[in-house]
Amino acid sequence: MTVFTVSLLSCNDGTTTTDNTLTASAELKANTPSNMYGFTPAYSASFVMDSAKNTETVLALWNEWKSGDLSQSRSHFADTVSFFMADGTSMSGPTDSLLKNMQAYRSSFKNMGVTVDAIFATKSTDKDENWVAVWGVEMPTDMKGKTDTVSLQETWRFNKAGKVDLMFQATRKGMLPPIPTK
Repeated sequence: MTVFTVSLLSCNDGTTTTDNTLTASAELKANTPSNMYGFTPAYSASFVMDSAKNTETVLALWNEWKSGDLSQSRSHFADTVSFFMADGTSMSGPTDSLLKNMQAYRSSFKNMGVTVDAIFATKSTDKDENWVAVWGVEMPTDMKGKTDTVSLQETWRFNKAGKVDLMFQATRKGMLPPIPTK
């Protein structure tokens, strides 16, 4: 059976490629809601799943934050970056300056526990932009030994060179309750 399938594939006259292209195009359109109920998203409503490569970058950044050593983080960022933090503050500018400030802030903690609940890469098909969304929990311990727990949701944008150039963050104090299983 495998030999037969391989023979059929090697005799392909190109119509399968066209059919696959049409199918992929139809799948892209299927991810855009047909009824927007009067809403017009300011950014996009057309997303598809993307390569896991960018999720690995975000996981590396979270791991570097956890370890407390951001020296390896620079290679993951564009030359300039913007961060919009959950507390309403924002930082935009040269990555080297921002990372220096972030390292100083991270160094103010004795320990940083981090867990990841979910992570996925998406691509906005109409904007041609790549994003990663990550949900997790951060458990910072200050220098006096007091530990806090914060649930995080972050959305990271990647430029055409595959470097982070933007991040949005939202938080909720405490851990999320357990999600019911079926």
